[in-house]
Amino acid sequence: MEEELKLFFEECRKQEFTEREILTICQPLMWRIRLAKIIKLCFILLPLVVLYLLWLYSDTFAWWLSAVGRLLLIQFLPLWDWTPYYNAKCLIPRDQNVQEQTPPLGKDETLWQNCALCENLEGIATTSNVSYSILESEYLERGLPVIITDTGLKTNAIDLLEVIEKKSPQWLASEPCDVSSNLLLRKLFNLEAALDKIHWTSHWHLQLRNCQKKAIKSSRLFLDRPYYYPLHLAPYYSSWLLTVHQQKRNQAEIYVRGLILIQQLGGHFEVVLHPKNPCNKGLCPSLRMRLNAGEGLIFTTDIWSLSYGLEKPHSKQTSLASIFEIDWQ
Repeated sequence: MEEELKLFFEECRKQEFTEREILTICQPLMWRIRLAKIIKLCFILLPLVVLYLLWLYSDTFAWWLSAVGRLLLIQFLPLWDWTPYYNAKCLIPRDQNVQEQTPPLGKDETLWQNCALCENLEGIATTSNVSYSILESEYLERGLPVIITDTGLKTNAIDLLEVIEKKSPQWLASEPCDVSSNLLLRKLFNLEAALDKIHWTSHWHLQLRNCQKKAIKSSRLFLDRPYYYPLHLAPYYSSWLLTVHQQKRNQAEIYVRGLILIQQLGGHFEVVLHPKNPCNKGLCPSLRMRLNAGEGLIFTTDIWSLSYGLEKPHSKQTSLASIFEIDWQ
């Protein structure tokens, strides 16, 4: 089409048409040619835009796209060994003498550069009906904790015990790796015996952490995943159960690591996120919140440490919460 148009221009010049006359004659045809190019470009870009939106807002599609990409990379291995680049922290090698040796951070320390993420915080955000990809891009990657108001996971201590007895007897036989309770002495602690005491004890608290593989696997039978916990994310490597019944509980710090998901299953807890050193030296505020039944809290321990308590216990309700620790790189 363009070649024919050029020939037509040449013919018009031979017949001594002016440039304006030639432009007037060819303007409708030139406009149609440009429109055809724009439509062709839209047909090329539209699938790319749709794929990008699916990748951004659909966790399932993002997981499948990642899986297909890995399969394609495997096919390239005979032609190009990309594994050194995949495992390397830096794509440009440096002399060993030039590389900086960064000392490992303690459990209550963070990089000072991270303080810029929390120094202007005035409170904690809340959201609902949200996907994990949005949580990751808008909150987690920026070091910001967020409360999800519609987690919808609710139960009480008695119903939970019944589910455990029916579905997960292996969990009852396990030995927690972290226990705090007024039901039994620590050196005599037995999980099944402690849970039996719950039925006839009026004021009690029980805080325990599962880190044994069998116990964690069996806990998945009675601790439901929140809807924003995507299938492509690593399973939690540790789970906590926090329960307090008709008893005041002072703020107690618990050591958690990685991506943290707290589900308030019953009653309420007062939760405090403390900034780590050096952000705790007047740079970032401590975030205090009350988690009610059906709400959840998600954050990473890159900046924050966790404590919980119960200032005003309910006369009938048991405060109950679960915590998942997830490797998050």
